[in-house]
Amino acid sequence: MESENLDPNLVLDKRRKAVEQSLRRLSHAELTSIGETLFEKNPSHPWKAAFDQFLQENPLGTFYHGTTNDNYQVVYCPEQDRGIWFQPGIGKGILMDRGRTAMKKIIAARQI
Repeated sequence: MESENLDPNLVLDKRRKAVEQSLRRLSHAELTSIGETLFEKNPSHPWKAAFDQFLQENPLGTFYHGTTNDNYQVVYCPEQDRGIWFQPGIGKGILMDRGRTAMKKIIAARQI
């Protein structure tokens, strides 16, 4: 069996390419629905409050959603330069500088 290449730069490049291909504009309502699905099994999860706050702080924001090759989902709001990543049932987090920079470049290149 061939071993998986775990070179961090290669992993990130594959993820970026997958997000480029899957990126789409997302409405506030669609993002709200994603949040409901994400937290339906655990409505008291600590990340639910952060997700809800993200939605409340950006009621008119433009959101972009993409999925990586390993099923992580990324949501980014350029007006606030804020984003989140999640993999349902696995983990969630805030999109850090490197991820936000990548999203800005992808959105600019795609002009969506």
